[in-house]
Amino acid sequence: MSAPRPVLSLLTALVLLAAGCGSGGGAAPDAGSPGDADTGDAGASVDAGASVDAGASADAGASADAAASADAGASADAGASADAGASADGALADAAAADATLGTDAAPDATVSSDPFEPGSCGAPALTSTAALTLLGAAPRSKLGDATLMRRTRSCTGATPDTCGPWGTPVPHTQALLTYSGGVVTDYKTFSFPTHLILYAQTGQPRLSVRHTSDYQHDASASSRGVVFTFGADPMENTYPMIYVWDFNPAPNRYDDLQGLLGSRAYLHAAQHCARVVFTSSVNTEIAALYTY
Repeated sequence: MSAPRPVLSLLTALVLLAAGCGSGGGAAPDAGSPGDADTGDAGASVDAGASVDAGASADAGASADAAASADAGASADAGASADAGASADGALADAAAADATLGTDAAPDATVSSDPFEPGSCGAPALTSTAALTLLGAAPRSKLGDATLMRRTRSCTGATPDTCGPWGTPVPHTQALLTYSGGVVTDYKTFSFPTHLILYAQTGQPRLSVRHTSDYQHDASASSRGVVFTFGADPMENTYPMIYVWDFNPAPNRYDDLQGLLGSRAYLHAAQHCARVVFTSSVNTEIAALYTY
């Protein structure tokens, strides 16, 4: 009865071996995880592709956003440049307008010539008596400007301007003034005529006086010792234009206080910053001066 045990043992061994092989087959996937690894790699590849696509999309979106930003920036820059250009052009236009306005203010009397015989040399509106008193202020007198009397002549065949030729070149006016009279003996001395235009008040009313510089130097307060003009007309008129000259170096026994009649009429146009005086005696002679102040 003891002989059959080896057979049972052999069968047991075979069963155990078969069981061991079954266990080894179940463990193979774990040991060989290449299958899982492949599957994982495939998933990873899909995920990587998605990542790539997402990255590409992100890059594309970023590129699109960058391009849009660039375009927007370019548009903004272009708009800013256009606005800046427009502003600059506007500023230049405003500056030009300001310059034009400043030019007008700098020359309120519209002086277009320095020729005292040219009416346009002082063509601005006349100064009113109120404005003259304001210009004078509290001072008893004010020396507005200086000018030398100039003279021009022309040849005429009659007593009207249409009988005259063209005017000659103006020259500084000179005039012989009486320095001595003793019966049948007389003596004269020739003077030129540098003058001042004086604004002063008399009994509360403004006056303008054309004075010889020598007489003003002798007595600045004697404003009426000039060719005096009263406000109220434009031009103002003096029908007896007598001017005084003081001779600081008279010859022996000669007068120092002299006077001369400059014409039969004198006309003065006075504005805020200029004045023009004209003396006439006949159609062939004019004496004039232009004062600016």
